[in-house]
Amino acid sequence: MMYQKNINYLNNCVKKDMLSHAYIFYGPDEVSKKETALWFANKILENENSRPNDQSHSVRPAKFHPDLFFIKSGFNEEISINWIRQLKDFLTLRPYSSEHKIVVIETAEKLNSYAQNALLKIFEEAPNHAVIILCVKTLDSISDTIVSRAVKLPFWRVQTEALPPDKTISDIFELLLKTDFSNKYTCIEKLDSRNGLEIFKAWLNFLRIKFKANPTKKITNLLTKSQNIYFKLNETNINPKFAYDELLLSLTAIN
Repeated sequence: MMYQKNINYLNNCVKKDMLSHAYIFYGPDEVSKKETALWFANKILENENSRPNDQSHSVRPAKFHPDLFFIKSGFNEEISINWIRQLKDFLTLRPYSSEHKIVVIETAEKLNSYAQNALLKIFEEAPNHAVIILCVKTLDSISDTIVSRAVKLPFWRVQTEALPPDKTISDIFELLLKTDFSNKYTCIEKLDSRNGLEIFKAWLNFLRIKFKANPTKKITNLLTKSQNIYFKLNETNINPKFAYDELLLSLTAIN
């Protein structure tokens, strides 16, 4: 089952009554983040309308539950402070039919600065019955202070595809992990003429395979940083040269 480690951890949180007041589900797998957040919320609430399908962690559509508050922004829209004020009002009231009240914020990276500041204050003053789940693409897309106050669970699909068919690229990736800074720059120059987005996709797949074979701290940190760079490249259309420069700095920092 995908993300079995995350599922087991969340199951134990409920079973042992060791719930945190805040969780952050981060990574590119939007569907699994949302499904897991709703599954977790309904498990906490013991909502019988959302039993798992086929023993997976996905959920059937649930009927309205008075102790569950779901926030989702519209396309290309911010999540404003007004939503957070509603969230605060929701959490202020005692639970209606459960021991907890759950808030799920999808695409929480769209919280504007005012909303994030207001959410941080709620984190600091959250009542015991409150559980807040944020779904974000990358950890650096929200306030560091918010991140530091939540349990963080990654949602990356660990792909098992073969390395890119171009052996030259595979060899360059291997060198990037092993050589000193000057040689790393030479490796990057060899990639500069290719499509930056496709190179970063292949690089991420390369790192995921490495991670699956040997999940070291070095690979974990590099995968996190590379994932953040990929999203910047994909969503903000930054110059690929800047993306490569940031990758070089990341490679230097972990060595």
